[in-house]
Amino acid sequence: MQSLTRRLESARLGPRPAHPVPIALAITDLDVGGAERALVNLALRLDRRRWAPVVIGLSGDGALAEPVRTAGIPCECLGLDRRRPLRGVARLASVLRRYRPVLVQSFMFHANLAVRLASPWAGRPWVVGGLRVAEREKRWHLTLDRLTSRLASGSVCVSEGVARFSREVGGLDPDRLTVIPNGIDPAPFDAASTTSISISRASLGVPDHAFLALTVGRLDTQKGLPDLLSAAEQVASARANWRLAIVGDGPHREWLAEQLATRPRLADRVQWLGQRTDVPGLMRSADLLVHPALWEGMPNVVLEGMAAGLPVVATAVEGSEDLVAPGRTGWLVPPRDPSRLARAIIEAVDDPEHARALGREGRARVEAEFSIARAVARYEALWSGLLGYEAVAPADD
Repeated sequence: MQSLTRRLESARLGPRPAHPVPIALAITDLDVGGAERALVNLALRLDRRRWAPVVIGLSGDGALAEPVRTAGIPCECLGLDRRRPLRGVARLASVLRRYRPVLVQSFMFHANLAVRLASPWAGRPWVVGGLRVAEREKRWHLTLDRLTSRLASGSVCVSEGVARFSREVGGLDPDRLTVIPNGIDPAPFDAASTTSISISRASLGVPDHAFLALTVGRLDTQKGLPDLLSAAEQVASARANWRLAIVGDGPHREWLAEQLATRPRLADRVQWLGQRTDVPGLMRSADLLVHPALWEGMPNVVLEGMAAGLPVVATAVEGSEDLVAPGRTGWLVPPRDPSRLARAIIEAVDDPEHARALGREGRARVEAEFSIARAVARYEALWSGLLGYEAVAPADD
């Protein structure tokens, strides 16, 4: 399939069809997660006078299927068995033939691969993948992505860091890569500032006078939990007026509980809150977001923290580097460096007014550069160029 760059440079542009253009948005699953929310936000915000989307999840019904269907968008959750990949590809091809999209935009590795393999049996629509992370654990993902890359016109990388990783480590053709960052809606974080939704420090067991740092994410290797706890011990030894709340669940939950129970300096300073559905309220109650990941794509939690007006201490990894401007919206520190992480947290604790100023600047940056409307417009422009449609101004609401 012709590469993104060559197609966009060579396509002869003509008027759009009078009817909405059928497209498909495919993803591995529709459970609650950053990539999944990004796809659903895209589907819900598309101009339905120009596009007729269908959303396809390879797995069973997930929580995010409901808002898609409520919006009147067809949503198929296929319940495919990963142990039978050929049968799954055939099922996906059958669904695509039924809806006859002229373009398929996929998100995440399994959906990228399945769509590429299914497209020859589904009328050969234009295929665009979605690279959401710099995959440093499952290197076979990189191999299969590279081997099947020419079955798609290319992929949308969620950050400049992911694009760089995909070129330099994944070996992908630069002509088949473009970058469209995530967007975020600040409204839930604004709503959480009301007294009916906000979360009191007392309910968290945190003194009102304490400086509260918050970290949110899956409890696994990627998120840098050992470095976070080592940094927390250093901060606890140096400053008495701070607390850390950890939100999330995952395979390292037992390890985390054991660490908090057996490391005395963490006992009354660090709390694990488990999985929560009220993260906007927690962010509005906190003073700082800490994100010590070892690798990333574009962490939605950093965008969320900025939208909530929090300064951010993050590791200088993919995506975080695109979002956090050192000295303007927060601090960037090297991954796997607990001492540097601790020093950045201490700087925030020691100068809370400066930290709040960084948080305000982060919120302004989200509004200016990372809105959902901006992300949707960039996808629509990319698809229009691939399909040979002349650019048009955004439709009126």
